[in-house]
Amino acid sequence: MPPQKSAQSPAPAPPPASRPEQTGGRRTGRGRPRRAGADAAILAATIDLLGERGYAGLRIDDVARRAGTAKTTIYRRWPSRTHLAVAAVEHLLGDRRLPQPSGEALTDLDALIGAAFTPLVRGGSGLVAIILDIHRQDDADLKVAYRRRIIDPVRQRAVALVRRAAREGLVDDRADPEVLVDAAIGGLLYRSTILGQEMTAEQASGFVRELLGITAP
Repeated sequence: MPPQKSAQSPAPAPPPASRPEQTGGRRTGRGRPRRAGADAAILAATIDLLGERGYAGLRIDDVARRAGTAKTTIYRRWPSRTHLAVAAVEHLLGDRRLPQPSGEALTDLDALIGAAFTPLVRGGSGLVAIILDIHRQDDADLKVAYRRRIIDPVRQRAVALVRRAAREGLVDDRADPEVLVDAAIGGLLYRSTILGQEMTAEQASGFVRELLGITAP
């Protein structure tokens, strides 16, 4: 009888592939890594297209083409056109970290005005045009997202500071703090966009102080 062949051991199974949730959404190993700077390229393309065509003319296909990336890459990061447009405005505004409270109402108010107004000055007419176009849109989701991400952080802090100034006798406590803040924001935008008057952060602070009736140094 011919000798029996010994049974061969089965080949080891290949290691399991990493799942997206284990790698932060990036492919690892032999997969193509997420291109460095893809987010910046996508946001820059979005800003350009918002300036050229407005929000109504913004298309994810066009953003992907101009940024040199795939639509799936965009949708993994921003699930809708609304999210992408708001993120692009945030990117254009740059660093908007609100200053730490000092304990002095007027000092904190001046610092807040500088932190909120300086990015508008830096962004120039292009940024203002994009912002005004977004406000003109009849899109409830866009307005909610824009207000939550862009407006509310500054407005809520400003209202709290005006309330504190009223308690300290620096502002007329008979006036509604929200009305005063909205009037200040509207006045600054009117002067800088409609009238085209360039203002520094110091001039913006002076404008707000005069509007609020603050005479303290």
